[in-house]
Amino acid sequence: MRSQLLPQFWQANLCRIPSPLWVAVIAFVLVAPLNGSAQELDIEVGTPDIPTETFVEDFSLTERSGKTVSRADLKGRPWLACFIFTRCTATCSKVTASMAELSRALKDTDVQLVSITVDPAFDTPDELKRYAKDFRADPERWWFLTGDKQEIFHLIHNSFGQQLQENPKAPVGLQVTHSNNVMHIDASGRVVGKYNAIVPDEMTVLRQVLLKGKETPKKHRYVPPVLGIRIGGERLAPELATTSPPDANDGGNQPDADPAIPDWVRNLPTVNASLNGLATVLLLLGYGLISLRKVTAHRNVMLLAFGVSVAFLACYLVYHYYAGSKSFAGSGLIRPVYFIILISHIILAVPVPVLAGMTIYRGLRDQREQHRRIAKITYPIWLYVSVTGVIIYVLLYHWPQ
Repeated sequence: MRSQLLPQFWQANLCRIPSPLWVAVIAFVLVAPLNGSAQELDIEVGTPDIPTETFVEDFSLTERSGKTVSRADLKGRPWLACFIFTRCTATCSKVTASMAELSRALKDTDVQLVSITVDPAFDTPDELKRYAKDFRADPERWWFLTGDKQEIFHLIHNSFGQQLQENPKAPVGLQVTHSNNVMHIDASGRVVGKYNAIVPDEMTVLRQVLLKGKETPKKHRYVPPVLGIRIGGERLAPELATTSPPDANDGGNQPDADPAIPDWVRNLPTVNASLNGLATVLLLLGYGLISLRKVTAHRNVMLLAFGVSVAFLACYLVYHYYAGSKSFAGSGLIRPVYFIILISHIILAVPVPVLAGMTIYRGLRDQREQHRRIAKITYPIWLYVSVTGVIIYVLLYHWPQ
């Protein structure tokens, strides 16, 4: 009996949807991957141009005390380096707090701590002195360095393999995206490890490595950037070459992996997926209610679904304003599947606010015939966008890389 009812349901309801709409959806699905494929085919990976180890190159920066600090001043002892700026309103205070805890834990060792500003134009020695005082930083064992911006960026890119991204249009305190990693450099000047400063467990591991002489765990070992990547026949500049694929320990090594943005903004993708999931449930419930001729309940549920979708749109815009876009790092068959879903989702999402608004307006004015006609177009598009919104989130943030 159920096997007979299912085809009747499809024939009675979904088959009423105008065929041009389904043709358009199929066209999007078939054509969408072409642009992404074309870009991928133009990528050539050459032979790595660098050794398997990276040593910190020479530098000359100014400590908050005014003295000049170079690589020679750190020769012969292990040291830790992190990257912050005093105007930061995101994770810098957490990174510096973790360094403060390390300073206390390592007070009986010869490990030197070094914080390098990524905003040297503002972070003068006096500014860094005030900042360091807030964290009770020992001026002998914990240095805060500033200097020439180009030299600092070059050092962070080339010696530590960490990326920086400037966004002058962002609010003050969020204008520089940088790594949250604490880099471990041994007594020979070799970069041996990286640990996310805002993950307590990773700081615990780093303390054990430094205090108990444990070997750097495999997942924390520093892997030098692999050069030789060509896009469109042009070799990437060394400072733009990426490391091995980012993982949970990357600590923001890639700009879109762990950007220096407020915690509440970083949580928005999960909020957005939840709102899309809730909208999906409400849309299905609304369809069921109108099928049962429960008009008032249907109206209330669909108005709620519209409100949820509006909330999603607001959160989506806020997230992308602060954090930009996240790149999909999956490979294999899932990659074209992801882009098929993503592009069709984006294209179909554009008319949803207008179509949903028109549909609701007709319903509230009790223009039932016009409401039904436009709802046949609005409903499948709206439902598709809500469902694929959840799928995109899962693939982008939780699919195995």
